[in-house]
Amino acid sequence: MPYSYPDGLRKEAIPVKVTRHREKIIEALQEWFRVHKEGPTLEELCIELEMQPRQKATLQRWLQTMRGVDVEWEDHVPRTLHLIREEPVEPEVQIPVTETLRYLARGLAEWEKLEPEQRANLPQALRLGMSRMYLTSLLQKDETAPESLPEFFQWAETPVIEWTPAQEIQNLSSDVTLIEDGLISDFAHQWLVTGEDVERQVQEKVLQDVLEYCRANQLDESYRVFRKLITERPVIPYKDYRRLLSKDTLRPLRNYLQQAYVDLVDLSADRTFHFCPRCQYIQRQRSDGSYGCRNTACDRLSAKWKLPPQATITREQAETMKVVTPGIYRYGTIPGLWEIHLAEELSKLGVRVTLWPQIDEFDLLVEFSRKLHWAIDVKDWSYLDKERLQKVQYRPDAQETFIVFPDSREQELGIKVRREKLEPSLNGIRLKLISEVIAEAKTILQKRKKNRA
Repeated sequence: MPYSYPDGLRKEAIPVKVTRHREKIIEALQEWFRVHKEGPTLEELCIELEMQPRQKATLQRWLQTMRGVDVEWEDHVPRTLHLIREEPVEPEVQIPVTETLRYLARGLAEWEKLEPEQRANLPQALRLGMSRMYLTSLLQKDETAPESLPEFFQWAETPVIEWTPAQEIQNLSSDVTLIEDGLISDFAHQWLVTGEDVERQVQEKVLQDVLEYCRANQLDESYRVFRKLITERPVIPYKDYRRLLSKDTLRPLRNYLQQAYVDLVDLSADRTFHFCPRCQYIQRQRSDGSYGCRNTACDRLSAKWKLPPQATITREQAETMKVVTPGIYRYGTIPGLWEIHLAEELSKLGVRVTLWPQIDEFDLLVEFSRKLHWAIDVKDWSYLDKERLQKVQYRPDAQETFIVFPDSREQELGIKVRREKLEPSLNGIRLKLISEVIAEAKTILQKRKKNRA
């Protein structure tokens, strides 16, 4: 005869502490209901728990402490013991905004490389990014996401932050866009190089190969000459290129130089070649027929500094020229411009400066004396990425480790305001603008001069 729960197991739960056997009882009941539709009797539950029949009273007390919390039953009705199951909560669909931006940036970069007649076929990354963007807006009941391709390209030229979900991204400037002057923006390029294993995923392979080869063979000076060459002379006459291949410091890197520099005419079908006043690299024609640098920051700086335009050359003249590949330009030439600029400004003060010391362990070693050294990494970013900042290593052999940004980035980065929150997570590294580093160096030198007087 099935066991009917006695009056002792009344409906009201007794507020006593849950016993240490709670989990065991729950597991036993879960196993029981995998096989049976009805609940067990006390005798059957004792067997499931490997208890003796005489321990039914003990089991009753345990069940009573769990009643209304984990289990329930109907008084005097057999086989009604059951687990209390809360309605499962549907997991909230979450689409990280940062991941969506990476899809969009990569898709735009791939789309930009397509010939005009091929651009109707969107790259998969761009399709995924647009779909995720629309779905994110749908889930957040936001109406700022573009719903068509023309709307997307129009949106891509407006500040990213106008897409409401993007406002959750910390340190995002109010004026950065994905497309600027018809070209993929610096901000979009930066999103291409954020995330895990950045260097291996994105950095131009030739640069990585040169770095590894020079480290393996202790070619410190060769590496330095190579980096200065691709930064200061991204476009070079063929006769100079041939001469450099035979230079003592560059001869070990001959094969890499041949990969880094290609024929200028192979890079563009233009009849006339235009060059950026700042970086000297070949410009691209905009949709309105004008020409602009592949790095939009160069255009802004050229206008701000009132740099005179570079002379154009014909295609016939271009046939005698070599140029670094777009990858070398993006990840070697452009970063190197600010690194060399800061090194030169500090050197003018009489400080000893070494570029890319220990074969690019960091960007600048600044030596005031044997006891006072600075280690500096220069970053020309359009967006402050905390994860990327944390990848920079503090140099215990230097008295200061700085991450330094161009002053021209202050408006969008807000270094002076945001560093107070960021620096505590950077293990002693300080964030500075170039002008601040130069000013601090001047102060140190003035104090040293005064002490010697």
